Amino acid sequence: MKKVYIELTNRCNLNCEMCYRHSWENTLGDMRNEVIDEISTHLKNPESIVFGGIGEPTIAKGFEYAIEKFKQYDLEITTNGIILKSKIEIVCKNFSKIIISVDGTEDDYFSVRKTEFSHIRETLEYINICKKKNNSKLPSIIFAFVLTKSNKDTIYRVIDFAKEHNVDKILVSHLLPQNKEQTKDIFYTKNYNYEGHEYMKLVSKYAIYGSSINITFPYMEIKTERYCQFVENDFTYIDYLGNVIPCYRFANTYTEWVFNREKTVLKHSFGNVMDLNINEIYYGKEYTEFRESVLNTKHPSCVDCEFEDCCSFIETTEYDCLSYTPSCADCLWNRNIIKCT
Repeated sequence: MKKVYIELTNRCNLNCEMCYRHSWENTLGDMRNEVIDEISTHLKNPESIVFGGIGEPTIAKGFEYAIEKFKQYDLEITTNGIILKSKIEIVCKNFSKIIISVDGTEDDYFSVRKTEFSHIRETLEYINICKKKNNSKLPSIIFAFVLTKSNKDTIYRVIDFAKEHNVDKILVSHLLPQNKEQTKDIFYTKNYNYEGHEYMKLVSKYAIYGSSINITFPYMEIKTERYCQFVENDFTYIDYLGNVIPCYRFANTYTEWVFNREKTVLKHSFGNVMDLNINEIYYGKEYTEFRESVLNTKHPSCVDCEFEDCCSFIETTEYDCLSYTPSCADCLWNRNIIKCT
């Protein structure tokens, strides 16, 4: 295991309109200290640990406890950026990287996040104050931008804002629709996306030559190759209950829309750290066989299959037509359409 994502909580202090939780049936909670202890006891020197997930890690009850337990590792955090000043100080002292969700500025930001953009501005300003006070270049600041047809032009203002506040990089991902209405707003296609490629050229020039901001894009259309960031790079995910999960996508049961087709993604755990230690689970037979199947691309490709419209396997991730479970056959993450943070 090179990187471990730890979901300290699945609670959040925002209610963003494109969030997975709108199609959840989950209970909400925080990782208990006993679970944190169990993970820290058996981890074998991962390269980094990420406090993240769908919830907001800085509001977790065990946030500071977890930092103390994992402070010997390279720590990263994914956040919506709505953070108390006291927590910002803690982040700046302990984390090498902070990834903040910023999908627009001012009214564009409010339309998605339902909170004022001034909160993000205040957070960035205080991070830079803390970095100066600590005489440190860390944490590096990264923006995560979810690209849609509606907000594609706002990225220029986000780039300007990023430059003003010493942001190192902007990571762009596409929208994974949670309902049929959102499918109208996706900016990726099945076939060659001329508009998308022209957009990338223009934005890249603006970011690199105009603002010296590093920006990375997802693919603009479905391509043949499949690459799972989690499996290929030896990453894993542990939810707040201690369940060991292969990736973000299988961390919760929810409804997603793959182009115009509804699909139920089923949560999948290979074991719980309170029953078996993290190494026994990760290197166990079931999890190892799953990783090997993904590495060897044994899953079928549903998005360009001729039987897509008449196949029942396509409705959930339980199985695919080759009997692999859980099924990655319809995953837009391993197509580099949706990007991991």
